[in-house]
Amino acid sequence: LKFAFERPSALCTRVHLRFSRQQSSSHRRRRRQQRRGRRMVATLRHSSFGVLRMGRGLSRLTLLRSNLLKGQSSRSRRPRPAASAQASASVATPPVATAPVASPDAAPVAALPLAASSAASSSGSAAGLSAVAVAADAELSETAHRNVAFEAVRIGNYYSEDQAEVLAYIAQMHSELLNDAKFLRKYAAKLNKENGLSTQYTVPEILAKKHEADGFDLFLPADEAIYVKETAERKAAGLDLGYEEPDPVVYGELQEGLTEAAYAAAGECAPLGPDELLFLLQHCCRAGEVGAAVWGAERLEAVHEDGGVPDEILNPMFEALKPLLRPRSCRNEPRLTGPWSEKSKGKTGPPNPRRGLGLLLMRLAELRKTRELAKGGDASARADRSAQGEETLGRLCTALVPLLAQDSEAVACKRRGPLVPILARVCKDYGLEVSTPVAWDILRVLEQSGEVQPVDKRGVELKHKAAPATGEPPNPVGLKPFSAAVAELDALARDRLGRRRSRQKSREQGKSAKRRREEGS
Repeated sequence: LKFAFERPSALCTRVHLRFSRQQSSSHRRRRRQQRRGRRMVATLRHSSFGVLRMGRGLSRLTLLRSNLLKGQSSRSRRPRPAASAQASASVATPPVATAPVASPDAAPVAALPLAASSAASSSGSAAGLSAVAVAADAELSETAHRNVAFEAVRIGNYYSEDQAEVLAYIAQMHSELLNDAKFLRKYAAKLNKENGLSTQYTVPEILAKKHEADGFDLFLPADEAIYVKETAERKAAGLDLGYEEPDPVVYGELQEGLTEAAYAAAGECAPLGPDELLFLLQHCCRAGEVGAAVWGAERLEAVHEDGGVPDEILNPMFEALKPLLRPRSCRNEPRLTGPWSEKSKGKTGPPNPRRGLGLLLMRLAELRKTRELAKGGDASARADRSAQGEETLGRLCTALVPLLAQDSEAVACKRRGPLVPILARVCKDYGLEVSTPVAWDILRVLEQSGEVQPVDKRGVELKHKAAPATGEPPNPVGLKPFSAAVAELDALARDRLGRRRSRQKSREQGKSAKRRREEGS
């Protein structure tokens, strides 16, 4: 009790009363006092700590402690000390907006902070709330003010023919959120983050539900509401969404089939056939469900683990998955759930399905290429032609390395771009005229063989360096024996350069589309 009196804010979980041994006639009385003290502290600990109850509890604790220290009973009829009575009266008095006037016979200084803090934490007076609201309002940014208004509309909106009543209730919710210090502290980072709607509307417009009049869903997050509206507008205008929008019945069938496939993968039911898995995969791809599609394709690979996926399943699977490389062909918010949507061990969220999609398509493309080469035909001829060109380039680079070591300009060059025309000049000096694409291919092979080594981040240098030659070159014949293969090397280099430019153009288009989506949101 002494510990509870000196630290009433903690209200100790256990009360240890130690009494000295006395006569057996007074032992029962002391036990009753001990039980009564424990019940009192437990009641104060589990109660709501109201102002009146706290004041009375402290007064009783004061009296009980003084009686126990003096060896008297708690039922003594001694009058209550003036200090405790005054403290109880001051605590029980409801708080007012004006400052309290000090009294000569006021409670001890140690009891006043507890009473004041208890009154401020439990009473919820208008003065206290207004002070919190003013302090919170001063700390909030304009973006946070708008996001709080969005949350108030989301909480307070309901259907009613009297919209004035709804707007009044939304204003009340907005005021309560501004007064809720815990809410503002917990979601501070989220409230201060801009979104597509917070940059379009002011706080009065948000509280008046202007964004609902503009067609945005009140109950969705801002970016998702923008996406839903744009999707509905494109669909109404007859534009391509990038994916199909199945009706709820089809979605239910897909979810049921994927759930059965997941149970089959866990060994809890009979396995599904490859045709059924391919059917689910194709419909998931059409609906833009990347995670479900990748999981279904991996299940097909697991089913045909021994001999590989057959061609009658491989080609349709590849063609169905390929459109998902376009971001607009994928759903931002997947609707199908399963093992692909579960959190990985040690991770805070589900795995990124687009990474699995890229690895999956690489495996399938390599498998298709291997089978096409095994069949022969045009694909095999192109592969043989490319392999022969690479072999010729290797021999040309082997003969060119000692010539470059004797060229002072090539030895001094430290960048890839300026090194390309130097390679073309050295080849021309030794009887072989090559184009710029072939010179780039020569540089690529030299880098792969280690004859041209990287320096720092973007620099390069020759591995073998020698002083400028004063006599005959190391190879008197020069590079004339490769003149017959120059035309073939040039055709292969230009074909490779065209494919590289096509990939670069596709990447630039994807980046531009992503920037337009981000600016639009």
